[in-house]
Amino acid sequence: MLFQAGSLLLVIISVYLLKRIHIFSDKSYKVVQGLVFNLTLPCAIIMSFATNKHPMNLLWLVVFGLFACLIPLFVVYFGSRGDEPRYRAYQMLNASGLNIGAFCLPVVQTFMGPSAGLPVIMLDIGNAIIATAASLTITRSLLHLGSPTKNLPLSLKIKNIAHDFYSSISFDCYMLMLVIMFAGWSVPHWIVTLITPFANANAFAAMAMIGLMMEIPDSHKDRSELGKVIAWRFLFSIIIALSAWFLLPLDERVREIMVLAAFAPVTIFSTKFTDSLTGNAKLAGFSLTVTAVIGLTFMTILHAVLPVV
Repeated sequence: MLFQAGSLLLVIISVYLLKRIHIFSDKSYKVVQGLVFNLTLPCAIIMSFATNKHPMNLLWLVVFGLFACLIPLFVVYFGSRGDEPRYRAYQMLNASGLNIGAFCLPVVQTFMGPSAGLPVIMLDIGNAIIATAASLTITRSLLHLGSPTKNLPLSLKIKNIAHDFYSSISFDCYMLMLVIMFAGWSVPHWIVTLITPFANANAFAAMAMIGLMMEIPDSHKDRSELGKVIAWRFLFSIIIALSAWFLLPLDERVREIMVLAAFAPVTIFSTKFTDSLTGNAKLAGFSLTVTAVIGLTFMTILHAVLPVV
C-alpha cells in the first residue's frame, strides 16, 4: 500500500521536476486538465458504473456529498469576517468542496480496486452540484464581488449558471449514469472495451495535472492564507469522516471509502474560480498541490488503520 501511495506521489513530484527544467511550461497543465475533465475522468465514471452493481441505497451518498460541500462554504463565510474580500473568497472556495473525480477516485481505486469507484462517484454527484458552479455563485453573491453579469436579467443569470453545469462533461456523465441507474439499464460491453484505456489512464493524468499546477507562492500573506485553508479543511475533513463512519446507513467498506474521501484536496474548480475572482492563479494551484500531498498521506494512513478498527 505504501508503494501504491508512493507511486502516485512520485508522479506529482516527477512531473513538477520536469516543469522546473522546462520540459513543460507553466501553462502545460491546461492541456492535461482538458484531458482529465473531458476524456479520462468521464471514461472512469462510465467504467465504474458499467462494471459494478449500483444498489439504490448508495443514493444516500449523493445527499451526503451535497451537504459536505455546501455547509463548509457558509461556515467559512462567517468565520473569515474581517479579512479582505478577495482572501475571503479564496478561503470559501478552497476550504469547501472535495476533489473527488480527479484525485479521490484514482487514489481509492488504487488502494481498494475498481469496485471502490462507484461509491466515490455517487458521493461526487452531490459534491459536484455545488463545486462545479454553485460555489462560485454563492461566494460572489455573499461577498458582493463584481461580476460582468450583475446587471443581467434573472433569466440570463439562471441560463449562465445552468451553462456552468451542463458544459461540464464529467457532470453530464454523472447525470447520465444516474438516469441509467434509475432505469435499470446497462452500459453496452463494446463501450466498456473502447473506454478502458482512457479510464485506466485517469490516475496518472490526474496526478500529472497536480504536478504541473504546483508553484510556490512568494507572498507572506498568501502563505498565511494557505495555512488558514489547510486548517479549515482539516477541521471539515474530521467532521465529514466522523459523520460518514458513524451516521451513514451503509456497510463498513463503503463507510471506509467515505472516510478516505473526506481528506480529498482542493477541487480543480476551486482553483479555477479563485483565479477568476482574485487573479491569484499561483496560490490556487499551490493550494491544490499542498492539500493533495496532505490528503494522500492521511488517506494512506486511514486505509491502513480502518480495516482493523
